Amino acid sequence: MNWLASLPRVIAAAILFWLAPLTPAQASSCPAGAVFNPVTKVRWTCIFPITIGGVRVGTFDKLSTELDAQSSSKPLCACRNGPSVWFGVKVSFWSPNRMIDVVTEPGCMMALGTDLLPTHGRLQGSQSGIADGTNTRKMFAQMHYYIAPVWAMLDMFTDLPCLEDDGFDVALMTEVLPTWQSGTLGAIIQPEGILFGNPAAGLACMADSAAAAAGKVIDPLFWCMGSWGSTYPIAGDIHFDDSVEAWAGLAARGTYMMGRLGAATISSADGCSFKPAPIWTKSRYKYQLMEPVKGGSCVNVGRPGALWSSAIHAPGQDNAQFMLFEKVICCAGISAQ
Repeated sequence: MNWLASLPRVIAAAILFWLAPLTPAQASSCPAGAVFNPVTKVRWTCIFPITIGGVRVGTFDKLSTELDAQSSSKPLCACRNGPSVWFGVKVSFWSPNRMIDVVTEPGCMMALGTDLLPTHGRLQGSQSGIADGTNTRKMFAQMHYYIAPVWAMLDMFTDLPCLEDDGFDVALMTEVLPTWQSGTLGAIIQPEGILFGNPAAGLACMADSAAAAAGKVIDPLFWCMGSWGSTYPIAGDIHFDDSVEAWAGLAARGTYMMGRLGAATISSADGCSFKPAPIWTKSRYKYQLMEPVKGGSCVNVGRPGALWSSAIHAPGQDNAQFMLFEKVICCAGISAQ
């Protein structure tokens, strides 16, 4: 990358380090040597179910029911991309193609196994109680978003036209985003968040939480993350009762933010292309915890921690890493030209 292109980012980071208030170091140390290994860290059962021409292969997944129906109703497909035309069958599966760190130690790159950005006590994560009689706590953490097309990294299924062939890359570090450090500042560039800060919107999220507990999501309620909290404000602080839920909530909020920044796409229902996703379709995503321990299964957005987070959070381990699985619908076939 041209160093001039990265200069604004470096300057922004320097300004943040000087302006951010010094806080007591409450972050855990960055684990060294925990370099991402796709063979051992990815829960490969999460790619199922796979649907090929309307035939389901693998375990039943409630989250896939409606999406797989799109493949089953019209198993044959035809696509055009300029002069190129191809015919085939619809294939759908869950693809591991993004990773997300949620860290209390700024600059701790979990996938790389190193601390790239020592901040000397600034921008540190924290956990605190809220003195309002509700026994609520608040967590603050940084988020790192990686482009990690695992299939391409393992050189598998490279002939499928709908798999990304981008290389591994760091797409975003929130340490350089002032809006992530302050929900108030974030509201300036995300004014729509004000629309959902009312009791009616909060009551709607109760329905989303109940659906998430049943293994489903309600896509129209995009401002809700089930039991993980609210999508807004898109910032690094989140209310929580369960630390693992809070990690997942910040990972999901980071996923939503990437769409708002124009850096996320989803595959179209006909399997022919990718389309922008400025407002996320929650049913297209599920998460697998990889660090500090390997999760036993993937979870849909908002799934209550009581159903999956037991025996995961050890004392002193406050840096987490997730694999993001995206539901891909693909027209796999042969070109007619």
